[in-house]
Order: sequence, then structure tokens, then C-alpha cells
Amino acid sequence: MNASEIMRLNTKSVNLELNIESKKLLCNGSEVPFSVRRLGDMSPVLLSANLINKNNRDDVLYYMYRAAGLSINPTIFEAHNMRYDVTMMVNYNLGKEFNKTFGHYHPLAENDLSYPEIYELLYGEAMYVLQAKQGDEYKVRLVRAKKGDRIIMPPNYGHITVNVGNGPLVEANLVSSKFKSDYMPIKDMGGGAVYVLNDNNIVVNKNYSNVSIGYFEEPEELAFLDNSKSLYDEYIAHPEHFEFLEKPSLLAGKITQ
Repeated sequence: MNASEIMRLNTKSVNLELNIESKKLLCNGSEVPFSVRRLGDMSPVLLSANLINKNNRDDVLYYMYRAAGLSINPTIFEAHNMRYDVTMMVNYNLGKEFNKTFGHYHPLAENDLSYPEIYELLYGEAMYVLQAKQGDEYKVRLVRAKKGDRIIMPPNYGHITVNVGNGPLVEANLVSSKFKSDYMPIKDMGGGAVYVLNDNNIVVNKNYSNVSIGYFEEPEELAFLDNSKSLYDEYIAHPEHFEFLEKPSLLAGKITQ
């Protein structure tokens, strides 16, 4: 995307207009502050960290616009301890890998269940790498998503977003604002349990043992949510629909875990 281009994101929303002009996200016309993840930041989680050099280490891989909806409807987000974020990933080859996020886990929310998260793909194509340690096995789920799809990151699953399209990827997420994500488990293992290559092959990370992979799932039907609305609009109208983001036990029997 050139600096002069404007990406108009069709979110189906009647309350929120999102446009991206170069690196700037405009939320109902107001610019949203952002942070970035650069190539040099990703060295601990890459299949081939030797691709990084002094000329490319500052290349930006993705832009993170935290609390993008807070300036529009601050009261309803703060009242329910929720955050609506937007992430834009550029089209960039990480050596043999597609561009991807660093990856993280969430802390426990109740009992032995961690906070879940829900994503909505606004632009592009994604593969979500979901991974959980179950006994002595790492269970990996690879979920392909297209524009308009919603994907829940289940309790106790770490997750990574991979840009498998031919252009930029833009995703929104709704998540509790009560915690900070934990990046160390992914960093300590040299990345996720698998690497998604740009020839569409999957390579298991040798630092993991006993990895079980579920190949190329479609996003689950989330019948308990209103898919006729954008994620943002449904939250504004019915924040109670998203109580599961703080009480993951409410997801029991509703999604694959």
C-alpha cells in the first residue's frame, strides 16, 4: 500500500468507520495512536533469524492500534473492562515464512481457564495458529480465515496471526483490558509450535516435542453471537453477549477447546 492510498475497511458497522491511510488508522475521522513490531524485534521467534541485518532490522511488520474504539464510546468499554484493538500487518516475507505476529498467551481468568479473545478479519487472508499444551502433547490448530470471519482464541491457547494473503491484513479484536499478554513462552521456545511457510508448507518447531496438528480448519460457527452485525456494533448494542471474555467457563460446549 502506497502512502497516498486509503484502505477503506468495510466492517458492516453503522457506528464505526475505519480507514487506513498509509500507516495511520482513522477511527470515525480521528487518528488512533499506534505502536509497531519491527523485523529486529522478531528475531527470537523466526525460523531463520539470520535474515535480519542492519539494513532491514527496522522494517515494520505490523502496526498495533490499541483501544481504537475507546474515543468513540469510552463509557461502555470502561464499564465492562473491554478493549477493541486493530492490527494491520504488511505483506512481507520472513525468509521462508509468511509475515506473522510474535505470538502470546493469556493469564488465568477463572479456575484453570485463561482469558479468551475474539478476532474479526477486516481485510486480507489469515491463518491463525492456536496451540495448547495438553498433558505431554502440544495440540496445534490451524484456522484459515477470510474477510468477515470471526475466530475465538479459546482459553489456554497461545495464538499467532499469519498473513497468508497477497497484500496487507487487517484484523480487529475484542479482549478484556484487565490483563497483559504473556510473550515469554513463545519467545523461550523460539516461536510457535509450527512455522507457516510461504510455499504453504508447515514445519514443526524442533524445540517442541509431541506436536499434534489439526490442518486447515474453517472458523467455527458462533451461533451464540449475531453475525449480521460487525463485532464492534454487536458489542456496543449487547456487551452482555461478550461476558465470556472475562468468564471463559461460559464457552463450555459452545466452541472447540
